[in-house]
Amino acid sequence: MSKKYTELYSEMIMIKLYFKQAFHLLRENKLLSSISIIGTALAIAMIMVIVITLRATIAPFAPETHRDRMLIFRFAGLQNKSNVNWQSNGPIGYNTAKACFKAMTTPEAISITNISQETMLAAKPAGEMESCSVLQTDDVFWKIFEFEFMSGKPYDSADFDAGAAKAVISEDMARRLFGTSEVVGKTFLLNHSAYIVCGVVRPVSKLAKYAYAQVWIPLSSTNAFTDTWGDDNIMGMTAVYILAKSKGDFPAIRQEADRLRAIFMAGHPNSDLLYRGQPDTYFVAAQRYSANNPPAVKEAIRQYILTLLVLLIVPAVNLSGLTLSRMRKRISEIGVRKAFGAPRRELMMQVLSENMIYSLFGGILGLVLSYVAAFLLGGNAFFRRLCIQWCGGFTDYVYRLAVRSCRVPAGISGLLLAQFAKCRYSGMESNSHQYCGCHQRKIILQII
Repeated sequence: MSKKYTELYSEMIMIKLYFKQAFHLLRENKLLSSISIIGTALAIAMIMVIVITLRATIAPFAPETHRDRMLIFRFAGLQNKSNVNWQSNGPIGYNTAKACFKAMTTPEAISITNISQETMLAAKPAGEMESCSVLQTDDVFWKIFEFEFMSGKPYDSADFDAGAAKAVISEDMARRLFGTSEVVGKTFLLNHSAYIVCGVVRPVSKLAKYAYAQVWIPLSSTNAFTDTWGDDNIMGMTAVYILAKSKGDFPAIRQEADRLRAIFMAGHPNSDLLYRGQPDTYFVAAQRYSANNPPAVKEAIRQYILTLLVLLIVPAVNLSGLTLSRMRKRISEIGVRKAFGAPRRELMMQVLSENMIYSLFGGILGLVLSYVAAFLLGGNAFFRRLCIQWCGGFTDYVYRLAVRSCRVPAGISGLLLAQFAKCRYSGMESNSHQYCGCHQRKIILQII
């Protein structure tokens, strides 16, 4: 047992010496070290910005805290059975959405909203106009999307059924209109129509694509409630958000949606309503850009993977090439140590310890640069979102993955360097310097 501990202690001492030597080389070759570290840092920063941004668009966060359990229906096609060349594509009307989705029993909740936010003018009575983003919703919207209410409460089913002119506004909008966030019960004008503030919520990030707005009002308080078009007024301007009890209910929900569609369309024998694979999961819905084109999910995934691989190759080649240049000065040292019985593992630990130092410094700098870039590109709201991701541990995972990926080619180059050192020393013994020089060039070409 004591022999085992002695060997372990000796290995720890050697590793410590390797890292000391690596730090010494960092100080000795400042220009080369700076190029290697900065190259690795920039690549890791770009990877993290891309992946964090992607994650922020699909991962659950308030108020879209149930993205993983959501199904989304936004567009449909209306096909005329007597004329296959005639087809309309777009959102469906409120009555269509209500008949085809509201009667479902499998989901936990179903909400119908306007298809997208609208820009309206808001003002206090006799006050200046302020442009704001408005989303028209039903009362169930507040059960699917979890907002943080600072004061008041959302409009309920009674308010929605009555078409009450009530509104929930964000804190920043309240301050713009009234100079304070304590505005529950106060009246303001929205496109010259009077609305009473019933609740104030925390500002919502624009990354919450389907919940974002500055003002939320009942869908029944405007003409969007009855706005229809197409044959039999089937089409309109609404979207449907379905909250499942679990992801395992998705197939059952889609089957029930198809059954209710068949029942509804039985009253419209001359038309056919096309769902085109909807309702979608959150990620698939994010790739559906139009009503009559399928979502390009595979293409989007392929593009993300290709981009990350290209960005990983940059620091890998950079680190490998610079490692070769740095180790040329130490070929004799490694060869002599190999000749005196140094095991391959010991030599590789010495080489890899230096690469680990470069990767560590480059990774830390890349982490800092990624947050700086995200802050500058996305503004304060996006930076707060990044802080949420960091606390959730996701960026830590991506960070470790990026750093490890950058070190793999450097490790391979270290293995080849150790083999080359052995060959070089053998060449020195046989006075074959010319052969060994040619062999060195061959190995370098293979690595690069």
